[in-house]
Amino acid sequence: MKTTFKLLLVLVAVSLSLSSFSQKKAKPFRGTVTYDITYDSEEELDEMTKAQLPTNIITYISGNKVRTDQVSAFYSMASISDFDKGGVIILMDAMGMKIAMKQEKEDIDKALSEADMKDPEIKFIDETKMIAGYKCKKAEVTNGEDVVEIYYTDEFNVPEKINELNGFKGIKGILMEYSMTQQGLTMTMTAKELKAGKVKGGLFVIPDDYELKTPEELGGMFGQ
Repeated sequence: MKTTFKLLLVLVAVSLSLSSFSQKKAKPFRGTVTYDITYDSEEELDEMTKAQLPTNIITYISGNKVRTDQVSAFYSMASISDFDKGGVIILMDAMGMKIAMKQEKEDIDKALSEADMKDPEIKFIDETKMIAGYKCKKAEVTNGEDVVEIYYTDEFNVPEKINELNGFKGIKGILMEYSMTQQGLTMTMTAKELKAGKVKGGLFVIPDDYELKTPEELGGMFGQ
C-alpha cells in the first residue's frame, strides 16, 4: 500500500503541474491538450506497478478553469484548478472508491512557502522542434542539480505563473515536452494534440457520487 501511495504522490505532482494552464486573452482559450507519457526508472518496475502507470494525459482548458485526467487499468485520477478562486480539487476513482480531495489556496501557498523553492535557472536555446503541429522553442532549465531540456509554445497568451508549480517558473507559454522525476521515476510528457473546442462545464465540479476527504484522511487510507 505504501508503494501505491508513493505512486499516487508522483501522479498528483504531474496532475498539478499540468493543471497550471490558463488563458488571459480577451477570448480565453478553450480546448484540450493530450500528452503521451514515457517512463524511465532507477529500478526495474514490476508488472503490477507498470499497469498502474498512465500512458497519456488529457488537459481540458476553459478560460481560467483547468482539468487534467490520467487513466490506467487500475484507476482514474483528475485534478481541477480554478485560477479565479484558487485551490485545487483532486478526484480519484480506484479500488472501488470514488474520492475527492480539496486543497485550498492558503494551504498551497503555505506549502510552497515552507518548501522555500528557489527560482530555476533558464537558458533559452536557439532551436525549435515541431510538436503536435506547433513550432516549439527549446530551453534548458536547471533546478539545483537537475537539468531538464524542455520545449514550449508561446503562441498562446498565458500568464508566466502557470509553470511555477512544476518547477519551470520563467517559461512563458505551454509546455509541450518536458520531464519530471519523483521517487526515482522519470516521466516524460510529450504533447501529441492541442485542439481548440468547447469544454463541458460539468468537468470542473465534484461529481455527486464522490466522497470528500482531507489530505490527512487520504494519507491514512494508504497506510501513511
